Amino acid sequence: MKKISYVLVALLIIVMAYGCKKQSNEGVQVNSAPMETIDYAGFEKVMAEHKGKVVMVNFFGSWCPPCKIETPDFVETYENYKDKNFVIIGLAVDRNKADAVKFVNDFGVTYPVYQATEDLIRYFEVGPIPTSFVFTKDGTFLDKFVGYMSKDIVTKVAQLGGN
Repeated sequence: MKKISYVLVALLIIVMAYGCKKQSNEGVQVNSAPMETIDYAGFEKVMAEHKGKVVMVNFFGSWCPPCKIETPDFVETYENYKDKNFVIIGLAVDRNKADAVKFVNDFGVTYPVYQATEDLIRYFEVGPIPTSFVFTKDGTFLDKFVGYMSKDIVTKVAQLGGN
């Protein structure tokens, strides 16, 4: 009977741990599955939640080589500026949500990430990825970047948030 109790407790711990957010080696909290899918209405809600911040919206794919190169710099910049009126919103274009979740977890992404609907991708007229959009603190569109964004550019965008 004790063995069954130990097994049940162990299973409970595993189930609880699976639903919790993971911690990276540096103690930075990373996103956990499941990833929410958002359409344009959901995107507007997310933007409203970040009013008063510079928002960089990044469309990415788990299979995209430039996305894999820029994501570590995005994570680092986000961690350095998230308390300075700056946020990155990741929007996965993957058809298979599990691939996007794996990408987020593999790269230790700490900023909010959602799976974009086809309608949202069309609304933004996203062609090649990565594609990023920058919005000012009042939500006004500022600029669009198609392709890889260097750490220097991301940092300059983050610095627009000020204090």
